[in-house]
Amino acid sequence: MKKILKLTFIISLIVLGSCDKPAKKNTSIVLADAIYYGGDILTMEGDTANYAEAVAIKNGKILYVGSKSEAKKFQGETTKMKDLEGKTMMPGFIDPHLHPILGSVILNTKFASPFDWNFPWGKVTAVRGHKPFIDKVVQYDKELKDPLEQLIVWGYMEPFHGSISRTELDSISTIRPIVVWQYSAHEMFFNTAALKKFKITEAQAKGNSQIDYKKGRFVEAGFFSVALPKLAPYLMGEKVMKEAMEKFSEVVHLGGITTVGDMALGSSGSMETDLKMTASILENPNTPFRIHYTPDLNTLGVINGDGEKSLIIVKELEKKKSPHMIIGHSIKLFSDGAFFGQAFQVEAPGYNDGHHGEWIMQPERLHKTMRFWWNAGYTIHIHCNGSGGLTSILDELEILQKESPKKDHRLTIEHFGQSSAAQAKRIADLGAVVSANPYYLFAMGDKFSGDKILGKARGSELVRLGSLLKNKVPFALHTDFTMAPLQPLVLAWVAVNRITADGNLLAPEERVPVYNALQGITSNAAFVLRLEDVTGSIKVGKKADFVILAENPMKIDPIKLRDVKVLETVYEGQSYPIRIIK
Repeated sequence: MKKILKLTFIISLIVLGSCDKPAKKNTSIVLADAIYYGGDILTMEGDTANYAEAVAIKNGKILYVGSKSEAKKFQGETTKMKDLEGKTMMPGFIDPHLHPILGSVILNTKFASPFDWNFPWGKVTAVRGHKPFIDKVVQYDKELKDPLEQLIVWGYMEPFHGSISRTELDSISTIRPIVVWQYSAHEMFFNTAALKKFKITEAQAKGNSQIDYKKGRFVEAGFFSVALPKLAPYLMGEKVMKEAMEKFSEVVHLGGITTVGDMALGSSGSMETDLKMTASILENPNTPFRIHYTPDLNTLGVINGDGEKSLIIVKELEKKKSPHMIIGHSIKLFSDGAFFGQAFQVEAPGYNDGHHGEWIMQPERLHKTMRFWWNAGYTIHIHCNGSGGLTSILDELEILQKESPKKDHRLTIEHFGQSSAAQAKRIADLGAVVSANPYYLFAMGDKFSGDKILGKARGSELVRLGSLLKNKVPFALHTDFTMAPLQPLVLAWVAVNRITADGNLLAPEERVPVYNALQGITSNAAFVLRLEDVTGSIKVGKKADFVILAENPMKIDPIKLRDVKVLETVYEGQSYPIRIIK
């Protein structure tokens, strides 16, 4: 009897002792590299919040999503058990519209923006008012030891900083080349020394309505076609760009982002040059995100024509492959001008001060190019900031849908600054989608709703996401970095709360629920880029791209959404903890 009891006791110890140990390898089950559990795992699958107890991953992809007990069936001796310890895990954030090269270049300038910025290397405080802005430029001038070294200051906005001119910049220095870059990156002001250094002559500006040479001002086509090509060699040197791209990578990671969309590949005039400049990201195996590229067919069309020659170039581009690169079957076009520079086209009654917006692509050329790429079978993304630009796009889309209807064309309105409720419904009726920048409202809602620009009604309804949701239009949220900080949770916060930089609530009826805002930086962002089978939600077969947060965005006061800390990202199964700001 004693022997039986002793044997029973030993067996019990063996059974109990084996409960928390991994099962012996079962050849019929693929064993996971890691299993995440112990926190809120928000999958972003479906139209309402869904959670899983555990997620198993293998070879950079999601192997299992469900209960912890079932997940443990995939546990082997080498499986890493990742206890979230009460933190929240959700799909890695996606910014579907930014510009890695332009953003990197701006990171190498001096900041004098009306808004605060948080970077891995520290914080930059907002500058508002004319005198504080000029004082900041003077400060930067004094900090440079070489009196001939160029000074480029980014972040100027007339509504916050007042008017500036070549004469005022000359008063700071007649020797040092000084360039003030407007916040939208579509406009620059030069002092006389800068015009000389970069060899921009009055003859080159003659007849161009988008250049005021006396004032030193270059806007839209005047900036892109005349000024920027002269500055490019100084802004985009190989050594400078390598350092700039490293900064850009740090900022992307800080925001919890695992996929970014370069929404204008080739803006420099060469897609090959752009890819070469981003090589430090694409060729680095430790880069914690991928880049989805959409070529800029405005620039490419100007160089090679808007037809077959450009199509051949785009088809060749699609053959390129890289572990960190996706070339989409898509192209980018442009409608009206910049939002922050008040160059967007506004339908009647127009701007209250009587000024008119600009076109980047004239409507006739835009419509012709839309038709070409529609018939070629490409997804079309179109930069559009104002109601006038939006009507131009929708009018042509309506014609194309009648002539050659497509159910899932996903023509994407990029930015979606100022519009009407009727236009939101028309977007839905025509089957288009939207990638919006809600930071427009935060930054400019107070200024644009004033009597001088749009007035209270139109100015308060910027980026009307509530109207899109009401009409069941899928929408993503993007930063267009540096038009907004590379912090997707800030975008979601604006979409949910509609509070401006001055603390005012504008058009509360256009607010959206937290879950819909989170869709805009995960599943809907993937949808807009046609990456919904790759990333954007936590689902078996998709990439193991996650962001780990200190709190669950769905379970906190929505006003605190932008303050949720990003602790770590997981890119294709590899963990990348966030570097803490000093």
